[in-house]
This record gives sequence, C-alpha cells and structure tokens, in this order.
Amino acid sequence: MWPKILAIFAVVGGFRSVFARDLRIDNRRGEQNIPDVSPAGVACIFSGGLLQSKPSFKTDFVYDRKSQTLWKNCVIKNVEILRPMMKRGIPELFVPSMNPLEIPEASLSGSQSFQASFKNIQLYGADQFKLESFETDFKTYHIKVKLSFPSLRIKSLYNIKGRILILNLDGHGPADGNYTNVRTSLSLKGEQFQKNNKEYVKWHKEDIDISIGKINLYFEQIFGSNEELNDQTNRVINENIDQLIEELQPVIQKIVSEFVFSLINRLFAKYSMDELFPLS
Repeated sequence: MWPKILAIFAVVGGFRSVFARDLRIDNRRGEQNIPDVSPAGVACIFSGGLLQSKPSFKTDFVYDRKSQTLWKNCVIKNVEILRPMMKRGIPELFVPSMNPLEIPEASLSGSQSFQASFKNIQLYGADQFKLESFETDFKTYHIKVKLSFPSLRIKSLYNIKGRILILNLDGHGPADGNYTNVRTSLSLKGEQFQKNNKEYVKWHKEDIDISIGKINLYFEQIFGSNEELNDQTNRVINENIDQLIEELQPVIQKIVSEFVFSLINRLFAKYSMDELFPLS
C-alpha cells in the first residue's frame, strides 16, 4: 500500500525535476548557480522547449510546437544536467528536494474498517530515476511519461487502525521500507482555456500505472512493546504484500492522481502556452 503511494510521489519529483537546463554547481562552495530562466526556459525540459527570451540566457536547442522537433534530445540531455542538483531541489524551477523527497502527510482508507495515516514522509533515491520515454502531442494535448527507479527507501511515522488481510492492527510509530525495480507511467490530457487573452492549459489524468519488483517493509511498535508480535506481524505483511497493494489499488490511484496533477497544473496556471512553448 504505502510503498506504492510513495513510489508515485517519487515520480512526481522526477517528473517535475526535468524543468531546467544550463545549470551548474560551484564545487568550491557547494552552491547551485541558476541562470535567469524565462518561462520558455522552464519548459525546455518538459517538452524540449525553446530557451530564450532574456539575452543572458543562451541555448543550443530550438523547439517548434508545430513540428515538435528536437524535444527528445533536449529532455534527455537536460535531465542529466539537472541530476546533480536534485538532492537539494530547485524551488525557482518548481523542483522539490529529491533526496530525500519530503511529504508532510498522507492518509488512506481502504474501507470503513481500515484507516491509515503517515507523517514526516521521507523518500530516498528518487534522484536516481531513469527517463524511459517522454512523448508529447500538442495537436491533441497529450503527454506520456515513463520512468524507472533502481531502488527507493521510504521512512515515515505511521498510524494504522483496523483489519486488513488476516490482521487486526492498531499501532503507531516509525515505518521503514525498501523497494527495488520501480516502474511508472503517467498519461495526461490537456484542456485549453483563455485568460487575459492568452491560451492556457489545465491537465487531467488519463492514466497512472506503477509496478514494483520487490518490497520489504517494517512497522515498529505495530503491536506496542511486544517485539515478538511486531516481528510476526511484519512478516505476514511482507509475505502478502502483493495482495495488500491490490486490495487498496483504487484508493492509491486516487491519492496519487490528486497529488501529481495539482503539482503539474501549478506550472501551467502560471504560464501561458505561448510562454512555455513558443511556436518558433
């Protein structure tokens, strides 16, 4: 359940982290130097967009929204340019810190008999994502992204109460988990609207999917101070992890969708399409 949610959250970080280019690190002071990026500059990584507008900002790439050329090269190159800075994050470019990627809290309710909440969530390893594919179609306003993560570690403070599988749970405390071979895909459909005589786009979910090769979880104090019951309960959880995730899949996808698309729409609500993706 929880690993699947946080893996998607990691993808958000990875997906958002591609909004930059021509960045460098000052190794002497360990500080990031970020050029004065125009809205079009922010968009280059998202779709291979044009980086220009301000004379101090130079680019080797030009993107034509009509022909949709060169965007793949731009995306791939700039993901690698940005990768060293993902641990700290780049607020100016809507990029959160990715190692760890921090999320204040999240909650789940698989049924009336089960409630779970998580706080102080920290995800490690999100900056090591691999961009498997990135497709855009601005005639129909579609975006498709596929990413993978070799491994992720997620730590949080949990509060769980209710029955799931064969277990009656009522505990709270630290939770820790390791996940390998995480793969995810996102599909977005855009809806045009006008604001101040400019064209904007609001994005909606078409599809979100995720798979995890292997998961290992540990919930401390899930049966209070009884260490033997704690170990037994965690063993049952890990032995039935696939069934656990399957039962809560609809709830997981709802939470993921709201989180992902609220972040993406922040960028497109701020900048018009002509600012983000100049026609030539």
